[in-house]
Amino acid sequence: MNRKKRGSAVERQIVSLLRDRGFAVLRAPASGSKRKDSIPDIVAMKSGYILIIEVKSRKGGKVYISRDQAEGILDFTRKSGGELFIAVKMPRVLRFVPFTKLRKTESGNYVIDEDILSSGIDIDGVSRYIDARFSRTLDTFF
Repeated sequence: MNRKKRGSAVERQIVSLLRDRGFAVLRAPASGSKRKDSIPDIVAMKSGYILIIEVKSRKGGKVYISRDQAEGILDFTRKSGGELFIAVKMPRVLRFVPFTKLRKTESGNYVIDEDILSSGIDIDGVSRYIDARFSRTLDTFF
């Protein structure tokens, strides 16, 4: 399977996993094209909370995001009021890393190394994270 098809398959897998967990999900099949404006691969929403996801699929090693792509997706994230995660798919691993944890390189690009990746959360962790954002304790009703 070529790289573009593998990336699309991973995006569809993530969309399905999020839908199974109660999210309304949109996949942007034009992402990765030569568009002038960068758009994320996936936008997921649950109870008014917006999750922006950029998907990267690799066989191993570090994951890089160019400065231009990052700036475009960050701009989209600001406009939407969402929170940006990078989903990294490697063999037998799917982790979601908050963009705020990425390391900026000297040239202005962003990188996810093994340590950053290991601090990411799995799909169930994403669901719990979002659920915790809008859960309220009983005392808030009185």
